Amino acid sequence: MEAVKTAIAPEEAAHAMRGLLGRISHWTPLAEGEVSQAFAFRADGRDLVVRIAPRREGFDKDAWAARRLRDTPVPVPEVIHIGPIGDGAYCCVSERVGGAHLTESDAAHQQRMAPVVRALIEDIAAVDLAGSTGFGSFDPDTEQGLAPTWAAQLRALLPADWDALGHPGDTALAEELTASALGVAAGLPEVRKLIHGDLGPDNFTVEGDRIAGVFDWEAVMFGDPLWELARYVLWAPVMPSTRIQADHDLDLLAGERGIEERLRCLVVVNGLWALDFYRKTAQAGPMEFMLNRLNTFRAEPLPIDTGRQDYWMHIGRRR
Repeated sequence: MEAVKTAIAPEEAAHAMRGLLGRISHWTPLAEGEVSQAFAFRADGRDLVVRIAPRREGFDKDAWAARRLRDTPVPVPEVIHIGPIGDGAYCCVSERVGGAHLTESDAAHQQRMAPVVRALIEDIAAVDLAGSTGFGSFDPDTEQGLAPTWAAQLRALLPADWDALGHPGDTALAEELTASALGVAAGLPEVRKLIHGDLGPDNFTVEGDRIAGVFDWEAVMFGDPLWELARYVLWAPVMPSTRIQADHDLDLLAGERGIEERLRCLVVVNGLWALDFYRKTAQAGPMEFMLNRLNTFRAEPLPIDTGRQDYWMHIGRRR
């Protein structure tokens, strides 16, 4: 089983911050993500956040995003320090931005924010990628993508086989969907723009009706920004704020030629990618949910305007 996150004691983390920055105050634990611990504090008159994770690669992407997007409309917190902390862990100290997660808002506010989030995705996609190459995840020092094509990136996200799922029916489902999605991927347009990669409601904050900060850039990629909508659609049945965003964005795309096949491909790859993560980290409940969610997409896609409840937002029991 792969380690999901670190377990650094709060006192140890605070001691490390004092050694790095001197006197600190207002030390407060924050809600944790799937792969990191987080604490807020003040030092030298600034509000800061330290996140702690088993790997530093995601933090290097955060620093890249802060530099690369500094003069764009996308508000990315300044990264102050990245380095080791404790045994086999890394920390990232960054500016603490204001605002709250969109999940803390009521439905009316979430609906007002849907076009704002859509504009944020488009602002990220509009970033000039001159000097970079390739698709998918990339080296933040060279900006060289690790995949030669978008289809190759989608293939790289999935395991070589699904034998480790154990149950023959689950293996057959995953293999069928892998073959189907990658077959479609081979013919997808080679759209190459900047994608946050995981722009869910926990990875940005809002103040009023504006985006206050965008963080957690570990999944940043070069590729098709439709990836973000695919993630919203995947989680829409169980995340109300994500359902609101998915409905808004799907309305904008209704009637676009070939959109159902293209979107289904990306939803399936997202779901299979999540399934493999949950398997590796022995999360049985999320695995069960994802297998049932993916079972829906064995069928041919219905139109995104008239088939939402019966297809795009449906959770199908596989057995």
